[in-house]
Amino acid sequence: MMYDFQMKNDISSGAVLTGRFTEDDIDKKALYTIQSDQPKFLVPFLLRNVDGYAECTYQLGMRSELRHRFGSHPSQEYVKFWTHILQPLLDCDDWFLKPSSFVLDTNYLYVDRSGAVISYIYIPCKTECMEAGALKAMVTELSNKNSTDDQRLENQVWRALAQDFQPRNFLQMLSESMSTPSPTDEERLYAAHMTPAPQLANHSREQQQVQQVDRASASAPVPGHVPSSSRVNDIQISLPNESKKKKGLFGSKKEKSPKQDKPEKKGIWGSKSKNKQGEIVLGAAGEFAQYVPPKQQHTPAPSPVYAAAVGAEDGVTQIMEEAEAGVPYLRLVGDDSLPRSILVPIQPGCSFTIGRFDVSVGQKQSNFEFDKRTKAVSRHHAVIERLQTGEYHLKDLASSAGTFLNGARLTPNMSYPISRNDRISFGTCGADYIWEG
Repeated sequence: MMYDFQMKNDISSGAVLTGRFTEDDIDKKALYTIQSDQPKFLVPFLLRNVDGYAECTYQLGMRSELRHRFGSHPSQEYVKFWTHILQPLLDCDDWFLKPSSFVLDTNYLYVDRSGAVISYIYIPCKTECMEAGALKAMVTELSNKNSTDDQRLENQVWRALAQDFQPRNFLQMLSESMSTPSPTDEERLYAAHMTPAPQLANHSREQQQVQQVDRASASAPVPGHVPSSSRVNDIQISLPNESKKKKGLFGSKKEKSPKQDKPEKKGIWGSKSKNKQGEIVLGAAGEFAQYVPPKQQHTPAPSPVYAAAVGAEDGVTQIMEEAEAGVPYLRLVGDDSLPRSILVPIQPGCSFTIGRFDVSVGQKQSNFEFDKRTKAVSRHHAVIERLQTGEYHLKDLASSAGTFLNGARLTPNMSYPISRNDRISFGTCGADYIWEG
């Protein structure tokens, strides 16, 4: 990206992004078109002259960063996701906009509260703001961090990315894929039944040639003798010289066995599948540590983590059985019906999202989700980020009821540092916690 952006907190507008470029580089035709007819796929902005530079101030409003909603999607939602991403780049000509002036970076993609509209940052300048290959890089990253329960559809996406990527052809492929139903169980059973037996498929070319010679030179059949399945009337199977390997984005890869366990998908919420023996899930980092077999000798159980009870009598402590030594967590001080603690096991440079379970989606979308009945907590409410320096920051994801830090409501999309014993409230439903970082 050719231009740098800065996040600021505006008293009237909330969180804003600012970017500068030279005044003589303004694309006036695109600017006037946007001002008269603002497309939904662009984050609104104000343009003003500051010390001879054109400064764009992008007003995020109730939009939140799209990267906090990465994960697994049902097949139809998966197709809609790609459509919302790529269609603006195909329709931008109607507003005299250039695809090269879109900020093609996953860190600058935003989504409204409903999740139905994805918005770009657009720089109204004549000079191209993105390097060559930025679109391919963005789409590849999106495919890595977003998956679907339809393996056939996901494989088609990867094959399309391995070729010369064209947004229009890509969306057409997705549309055709959704119009072609996946094979039913009966169809798959029939196909498996019609597949030649493995022993026939494993015959060598020399064996087939010998069998053909034997058949040609065989005498007339004995009266009353019924030919076996290896006689002249058999169906001849033509074997290819060499089995072809599927091509993927990173070169050739072996075709997976139908019975092979599906690899675990990871996104911003980490792993969604149940843990297998030998794997240790690290939460939002989405990484797996190497399993080390335990030693044979007796290992004493870890000591419980104690945390001082807020409002309790002097000398009284609460035992946090859910907490793990060395892992930061949120300790409940609000409604007793809510979870007592929320573990936040994230690695530097990663994030941990907090929200509410969405019944309509039917699958986990955040690292931690409150019960569906906790209506005061939004489906995508807040995120805790761990910087490379080890510091922890809290950010509200444009939630309806807001996120509070020590009683003060946070500006949406603004990052605030948090320290031990800080009080964090998700909405006003009693989801009040103390940060034990």
